Amino acid sequence: MLPVIADSVKHKNNNADAAQKFAEWAHTAPFELVLLAYADCHDDPNIDDSFIRTLGQLDRYYLGVFLCNRHDMVHPWIYERCREVEAAPDSHLDLWARFHYKSSIITFLGTVQEILCNPDITIGLLSYSARQAKPFLRQIMQEFDSNEKLKQLYPDILWQKPRLQAPKWAENEGICVRRFANPKEQTIEAHGLVDGQPTGRHFDLIIYDDVVVQESVNTPEQIAKTTLSWELSLNLGSTHNPRYQYAGTRYSYGDTYGTILQRAAVKPRIHPATVDGKMDGEPIFLQPERWEEIKKTTSTYTVACQQLLNPIAGSDVSFKAEWWTEWEIRPYTLNAYIMCDPAHSRKRESNRTAIAVVGIDGNYNKFLLDGVCHRLSLSERWDALKMLRSKWKRAPGIREVKVGYERYGAQSDIEHFKEMMRIDGSSFPVYELNWTGGGGPQSKRDRIQRLEPDLKDGSFFFPYPTDEKRLTSHQKDYKIKKQEFLISKKILRKDEEGKVYDLVDWVKRNEYMLFPTIHPDFLDALSRIYDMDPMPPISRTRHSLEPEAEARF
Repeated sequence: MLPVIADSVKHKNNNADAAQKFAEWAHTAPFELVLLAYADCHDDPNIDDSFIRTLGQLDRYYLGVFLCNRHDMVHPWIYERCREVEAAPDSHLDLWARFHYKSSIITFLGTVQEILCNPDITIGLLSYSARQAKPFLRQIMQEFDSNEKLKQLYPDILWQKPRLQAPKWAENEGICVRRFANPKEQTIEAHGLVDGQPTGRHFDLIIYDDVVVQESVNTPEQIAKTTLSWELSLNLGSTHNPRYQYAGTRYSYGDTYGTILQRAAVKPRIHPATVDGKMDGEPIFLQPERWEEIKKTTSTYTVACQQLLNPIAGSDVSFKAEWWTEWEIRPYTLNAYIMCDPAHSRKRESNRTAIAVVGIDGNYNKFLLDGVCHRLSLSERWDALKMLRSKWKRAPGIREVKVGYERYGAQSDIEHFKEMMRIDGSSFPVYELNWTGGGGPQSKRDRIQRLEPDLKDGSFFFPYPTDEKRLTSHQKDYKIKKQEFLISKKILRKDEEGKVYDLVDWVKRNEYMLFPTIHPDFLDALSRIYDMDPMPPISRTRHSLEPEAEARF
């Protein structure tokens, strides 16, 4: 479908009509044939500015290569993408590999074409932050300011000296071309989605480009914040028939783009860097040497997200839903291990303090028994640790309780714990949990991957979400036996804001199912069970406690 040119800027003559017919043909014609036809038009003495002007309005590829001098776009794959986007520009999520011209075709040329067809349009360019959105606006500003060919063809739309003549011509406030209407919004404005979203603005067209970035996917809270900001930004559309376009690449399996796709809010157009979307596949646009260079110099996970648009493709280990195994009745005899991975801040953007209580049975099976995963102050960490230790020391069948604490948070925290033990008149050892793999998110991911064998073979169990009014038959048997303490229960906690959360459900949805695309705190604490040298409980009988008989000689 060809773009619609507003009557106020539409030329009505034979050459303009010829340009429209040419554009209609070119939109479905093959690359090589269209390039030859472009050249023939330029050699035809009957072709005037009216033809070229109209063709620039109707043909985005011609506009880019010939009027904006983007000779780097002379490639059949880019030509096909240009035609694909131009045929259906709105309500699509274009997820393309990095270096594959999505921003050039959609954000840059698309915005220029929209303005040349209708200078009264208002366009909002939204990226994750205003700082990231402004380069898109800057590129368009520079084109309108320095491209003499465009100014010659569209003098009724573009200023000859925009920095002097335009009412607005600044990155912070937006730019205004020559237009007939006078809305409060500028022709183009650049804003942040999460950082710097405007209020009181209503655009005819909103172009989302790179609203998901690395800093928006590090924690579930950041992902949720980006998603909420996207939902709120939909109100920035104009009252009548607002239009939305999306361009980006993936950073996480559970990112906002994933939510948009899950809700079917837009139609996806996904173009990975290789023909089959696999790491060892043939590159579809990049030169083989460049593709090999990217794979050598970039982590597998980053290549999977940014080039293959499939975060899971780069996962060393991704935990499968079928590996999630639940226990309804815990074994009576267990050793319990409490592992704490502290976060030293209660700020919303900080990590969570994770405390996991894991039981080990006689067969080395592991059972999540209890825990905490929210932001805690130092005194609150002590209270939580003391509460969990006391609770499981008193629990029937628990033979031993050991406490481990992340080494990098241990020194100052343990000093406080020792002082509190002195005040309380009780004492217990706290073992420092070390990790020889070094710091950083990669070592955290490596630690968590140690859970994979136990999860895969079904020897790591999570509590079944028991409904006390609807016990399973197995649980009913234990209730009759007066052993309700062995029945699994939901682990309900209050977070730093006083809101109740279900720990197991939260971990499954926000960490387990998204690993390794985010940095999970509780899974990291769980993985520390392997640093505790866990041992199964030793069964003791009266006979085993008697001293051995002396040998007879």
